Amino acid sequence: MKTAELVQQLEKVPLGRMYQASQKAMVRLHLYFTGQTHEMLLDFGERARGIILKQGGSEGKLDGIRGYAAQQELMRAWGDVVDRWARLLTTARKEAGAIPFGVLALMHERLIAPLASASAGSLRLMSPSTEGLRQGLAEAAGSGPAAVFEPQLRRLLDVAAEYLYGDGLNLSMRIWSMDRDTRDGINAVIMNGVANGASAWDLAEQLEQFLGAGRDCPRWTSTRLYGRTKSEIAAGDLGGLLSGDECDGSGVAYNALRLARTELQKIHALATDRVLAMQPWVELEQCNLSPAHPEPDECDDVVNGGEKNDGRYPVGTIEYPLHPNCLCYKTAVLMDSKAFTARLKAWMRDEEAWAEMDAYAEGLGVGLGTSMLEQPVVQALAVWLMGGALETWLK
Repeated sequence: MKTAELVQQLEKVPLGRMYQASQKAMVRLHLYFTGQTHEMLLDFGERARGIILKQGGSEGKLDGIRGYAAQQELMRAWGDVVDRWARLLTTARKEAGAIPFGVLALMHERLIAPLASASAGSLRLMSPSTEGLRQGLAEAAGSGPAAVFEPQLRRLLDVAAEYLYGDGLNLSMRIWSMDRDTRDGINAVIMNGVANGASAWDLAEQLEQFLGAGRDCPRWTSTRLYGRTKSEIAAGDLGGLLSGDECDGSGVAYNALRLARTELQKIHALATDRVLAMQPWVELEQCNLSPAHPEPDECDDVVNGGEKNDGRYPVGTIEYPLHPNCLCYKTAVLMDSKAFTARLKAWMRDEEAWAEMDAYAEGLGVGLGTSMLEQPVVQALAVWLMGGALETWLK
């Protein structure tokens, strides 16, 4: 299905479930990334087996010289894998950050653009404080739809990349640490095997166990990505997507996915917070448990907290992810639609001051009547929510 057709499918998503759709898209992004990570590690495991068996020769064992030669080949092979994986993560992070902006663009398309377009010429369509700002907005609109959210997304990606977790490491340092630990582990497997007189075959088996990639994982994730109808996906049901243990992983696979899930959730959470704060029609943020939430922890405290113990807070109160591997998420508590429409009309006629709408109009960078359907962020949301050919989207 072409991207334009996928965007049309978004019309099936009710306005009040847009943020659930955002999380559904994120779940599918996580599933795709999980499957790809296991696929890369499985391929590396096969390549590593060939290297070890070749160095073992007819004797089927590695001595000191052959062990050293195997280590050098394995390090080069692993370098290729970690480079590919890091590039995939870089692209996936941008997709994760784009998804909430896609929600914002669609809400704008449904809530504001029709009224603004129908009232062009008679109502105030933007709220610049100076003529210079008005000109800047006009230039931004003329530069095409791709320019609208890109600067904000880029800034958020930069902020997320430098974010320090409890271990005191930012993104690049965490990738370097995972790479170093993996190299040390591969070398330890070879050195211990040589010292203990293990066969080349046993060494290959031990290395596969260290990698921790599940052979059934790529098929498992593929089934969940592509085995559901567009209507089922659009309905927003998250059930079943993250259940099962085929892709739990261990060793390198677990560490890589723990890092990636945390980073993808961080940029998605930052973008969600930014988008929630931008929208005058959002009254509160609602915190929700992930369908894959395994056992009670701080996430349960947040979901059961708030003024009314219902997980609702003023926008910007809770900062996700709360812990590594956290997949919990926020949705928006929206204003009553009739009340919002009445207030928006009054604001457009200059009959009522609305500072939040002033800020939204100025921060948007284009006229309020601008269609958002061609925005790359909308396309990202559509593809990850309902797309089938996801392999081509990240390449």
